[in-house]
Amino acid sequence: MKIKNLLILLLSIVSFSAYAQSGGIKGKVLERTTRDVVGAVQVTLMPGNLTVSTNSDGTFSFDLVEKGEYSLMFESPEYEALTIAVRVEDSVRELSSVIIIPEEQIFVDDTIFAEFDSETLEDASSLPSSLSASKDLFSSVASYEFSEMRFDVRGYDSRYSDVYLNGIRFNDAMTGYTPWSLWSGLNDATRNQEITSNMTVGDVGVGGIGGTTNINTLPSAMRQGLRVSLVNGNAMYRFRAMVTYSSGLQDNGWAYAFSLSTRQGGNSYVDGVYYNTFGYFAAIEKQFNSRHRLSLMFLGAPTERGAQQASTQEAYDLVGSNYYNPNWGWQDGEMRNTRVRENHEPIAMLNYRFDINDRAQLDIATSFRFGQNGYSALTWQYGPDPRPDYYRYLPSFYADRNSPEAPWAYEWWKNNTNNIRHFNFDNMYNNNYNGYQDERYGAGHRSNYMIEERHTDQLDWNGNARFTYLIDNDSKFIAGVNARANRTQYYTEVKDLMGGDYWVDVDKFAERDFGSSLWSSQNNMDYFEQYGIAPVAKEGDKFGYNYYAKLISGSAWAMYTVKTGRLESTLAGELGYTSFWRTGLWRKGLFPTDSKGDSAAQDYLTYKIKANLNYNIATGHDLEMNAVYMEEAPEFRSAFVSPRTRNRATPGITTEQITSVDLTYNMRIGDLKARVSGYFTDINDQSKVLSYYDDVASSFTNFAMSNIDTRHFGLEAAVSVPLYRGLAFEGAVSWGQYTYDNNPNYVQIQDNSDKDIASGKVYWEDFRVEGAPQFATNVGLSYRGERSIYASIDLNYYDNNYLSMSPLYRTDRVLTPSMSAEEISYMRGQEKFDAAYTLNASIGKTWYINYNYMLGVNLQVKNILNNQSIKTGGYEQTRLSKQMDSSVTDYQPFDSKYFYMFGTTYYLNVYFRF
Repeated sequence: MKIKNLLILLLSIVSFSAYAQSGGIKGKVLERTTRDVVGAVQVTLMPGNLTVSTNSDGTFSFDLVEKGEYSLMFESPEYEALTIAVRVEDSVRELSSVIIIPEEQIFVDDTIFAEFDSETLEDASSLPSSLSASKDLFSSVASYEFSEMRFDVRGYDSRYSDVYLNGIRFNDAMTGYTPWSLWSGLNDATRNQEITSNMTVGDVGVGGIGGTTNINTLPSAMRQGLRVSLVNGNAMYRFRAMVTYSSGLQDNGWAYAFSLSTRQGGNSYVDGVYYNTFGYFAAIEKQFNSRHRLSLMFLGAPTERGAQQASTQEAYDLVGSNYYNPNWGWQDGEMRNTRVRENHEPIAMLNYRFDINDRAQLDIATSFRFGQNGYSALTWQYGPDPRPDYYRYLPSFYADRNSPEAPWAYEWWKNNTNNIRHFNFDNMYNNNYNGYQDERYGAGHRSNYMIEERHTDQLDWNGNARFTYLIDNDSKFIAGVNARANRTQYYTEVKDLMGGDYWVDVDKFAERDFGSSLWSSQNNMDYFEQYGIAPVAKEGDKFGYNYYAKLISGSAWAMYTVKTGRLESTLAGELGYTSFWRTGLWRKGLFPTDSKGDSAAQDYLTYKIKANLNYNIATGHDLEMNAVYMEEAPEFRSAFVSPRTRNRATPGITTEQITSVDLTYNMRIGDLKARVSGYFTDINDQSKVLSYYDDVASSFTNFAMSNIDTRHFGLEAAVSVPLYRGLAFEGAVSWGQYTYDNNPNYVQIQDNSDKDIASGKVYWEDFRVEGAPQFATNVGLSYRGERSIYASIDLNYYDNNYLSMSPLYRTDRVLTPSMSAEEISYMRGQEKFDAAYTLNASIGKTWYINYNYMLGVNLQVKNILNNQSIKTGGYEQTRLSKQMDSSVTDYQPFDSKYFYMFGTTYYLNVYFRF
């Protein structure tokens, strides 16, 4: 907020009345332009950290406040934060009109991260830890500016951030990752967010090390009125439309709200990528009296999205673009993407609040999630790999073998001869049309190529209860219990037979390895035993694998906050229990006794202990220290060697232990704000399973790692300095060092025989944790003018970003006696990306019409300098090429694959509210 506006605000707070009673503070919050009352504004009294929310008439109050100097902070998602100083004497201090200013919503894009796709298990972990802006000075910069580089705060992936919806934790039960896609596109409905940063304990749960976000979708908490917005952009989609209405709390105690949205189109850079998505939200709430209220909410976001695949630098250079996407090809004159995500997982939720008295409150909630989540890909049974950028089709393959076709291969790629850069759907369809006719399966042609869809369909029930008690103005106690039951079905489904009539469901790798054994190649032994042939699958049928992942978990937690003098302290703890197991629905020929039915349950007792200390040095100056020790259950995805095929648990799996401390200095004097933090975190006994074709063993294998330790430490700083007449300087810097702290254990297991191929150590110690830049800085200027004009310009700089490593390359298994020290060092080295910088800008304006309507326009432009050579991520392929020299075999790694930041992108938003 600019200095002039602050003076106007301070001058407007002029009416103070005294009452003959104990000291306290009360007041009313109004919007600057319309002078309407504003409900659901969070008001925090400091020191003391007591928080209340304004009522529907804009009023708030603090009772029994001791004499002294205090600060009041006013926060609401659609308004600028405001802090004012208040002196309390023996009587109640009344603030008759606290004026807050609507925040011009420049950053309202719901795709602030690039939704890429990769072949590795690390894809989900590359998403930002938080997709929402925080009122915390550093976190707000990291969420908006650094997201373009897939930045992870403190190097933590999203598993370490807890996301709640109306008090229920919604992190995925099987992977732990944050669930933003479940309500993607419903920005207005999910705008009210209560956010804690890093290790601070939240009112909805103890949380982990990455902070908590609680999204409040209760209709009574939403801004009353209708809001319509239209977006045009070129980064992820071309068009978005959204309409939202909220009735506010009416005189009869009812409140309701709804929201609808759609996103359509592709982007300016990657062919084959597109959005065809929708979102819907509806909620109704009844306040029966001053003590009881009940609400029902239903939302969903049906999504169809074409995905981008990473490729090698060789392919990018041949095409002449770092945005080449090998996922698509031409079919009937139109682009067709083979990798499409389709999901629709609605959520129904019921919330009940009982205000026991003016100091005690009970919240009870339950939710149910259901639906389907599928991801398509091309598959085939016989013949060569049809993927256009398969290594055998690239010029380097011919050059490495001194083939005379090498120059021709180069020309074919450069000129896209016969459409060599893309899938050839015509050839695949013709192959299927003229495919093998097997009399055992009746008339028709057997498909050799088809599009499959890999499903993870969840039934997820959650229930929780939370009790809050304000002991006095200086202390509060919150306790809660949570329960969860999840059943996720994993299976593949035939999506498109591509001209054929059926698909024969056999394991092609087992058929290759055990050709004489019909039993070994069966994916469904029960069917084979009954009918004497392998089952056939037609469009919509399941094939390949079919199993349940089942989980039951529960926890109990409590926190106590007390203020003594200038020191405020919070102590919190949680005790939890998690049990999960695999239930195979089919008996697989390779593992007839270990594939169908329930596996042994994996049971884990977990706990968290967390402490937050905040010392008020003086008005506007605080020192905060946080510490946590916690043990977490491993995720299902890493707990089984090959859940597609059998029940075998990952060797060496155990709970994950986390120890973390940080120290923060906060300063806020008027509009001058600063924050400096230092942190240290150890994360021990992590586990991971990779599945891939191993060229050394000439077999599909599972690489199970355990005892993975990482260490994260660094500094964060942010500052906002008012300069002159609405102009402010803002800056932030994040420096960290995130490293692997040991050499993890591994066991490599053959997928088709359950045979242990090898075991030992992965030499990762002192290598950097991949996935995000470990140095990022931002400097910028922002301007907020008198006539609701907002503008900003920002320069970002990134360094110390590293490629995701293949563990296989860093084992003794791929070393041969003929390899020199230089060759070993090359294979085991970790690629560091070049440093990069970007220039971003935004501008917006709001018009108020007759004090009842608001029209707003804002434009954001990123990467103004159009730098298209900035690597944002990537990974080493797990495959190795054999280099034969007489009797000696050397192994060379396949080329790495990369993702690049888009060039100049824009996001134009026009919205109307009344």
